[in-house]
Amino acid sequence: MTSSEPAAGKVNLKLYCMTGAMIHFDQSVFTHMRGFGRRVKVQTPIFLIDHPSGKVLFETGLYPGLAIDRYKDLTPSLHDWEPEMTPDQAADKQLEKLGIHAKDIRYVILSCLIPDHAGGMCLFPNATFIVQFRELQEAWWPDQRVAQGQAYQYGQLLATRDFKYWQLHDEDLDLFGDGTIRILFSPAHTRGEQALVLRLPNTGTVVMPAGVCPQKANFVEGIMTGTPAVDPAIVQASMARLRRIAAQENALVIHHHDPDDWKSVRKAPEFYD
Repeated sequence: MTSSEPAAGKVNLKLYCMTGAMIHFDQSVFTHMRGFGRRVKVQTPIFLIDHPSGKVLFETGLYPGLAIDRYKDLTPSLHDWEPEMTPDQAADKQLEKLGIHAKDIRYVILSCLIPDHAGGMCLFPNATFIVQFRELQEAWWPDQRVAQGQAYQYGQLLATRDFKYWQLHDEDLDLFGDGTIRILFSPAHTRGEQALVLRLPNTGTVVMPAGVCPQKANFVEGIMTGTPAVDPAIVQASMARLRRIAAQENALVIHHHDPDDWKSVRKAPEFYD
């Protein structure tokens, strides 16, 4: 069996997509050297994957406290995000609408530890977090964080230091060994970035490139992310790999931060299967 012929058709798998909040950026943050000075409002997605071997969350959204005070848990350098969030958009509240409790989540996969992806970690103390080791290094070592200009919120991440982590070392992972949930090491806008490839029984392959290709333009036109943390050649290699999988398997691609593309994505309680 080749990588393009997975056994996913025999596994009852569902994907739920949720909007965790809205945040603001300069367009050039997503598309390198393009869109300077144009302010855009984008979603921060949360994904639930319901697998027979356990429920899996991909991304956790922003800090729940931002629904009460939009700047409460952000350092001053991130105030220009101007987050727009309501209490019911917190990851645990959205899961409750689906009849799922936070303690029911077995694994949480994080593309990176920047707060629009990892802000809701505190809601899942019983889960195992799947993160690249070098991403933990970046987020937990303040001097390195400052030196690279990344947006890690070290003070908030301290509360998660004692959580259970499945640390990957610049490697991919077939989570349940059945080809349905594959985590791909894809350094781009952080050194420990991860993308996700799902293989659903009816929908087929779904590629979620996270910050590697945050918008459709990155994927279609080959435009690099505007904030690379590694050599551009490495970013291009991460992009090329995901684009190759999508082309070979005629995949549905769901972009994290493309508001136009997001309009066509099924939102929970609807799902992909």
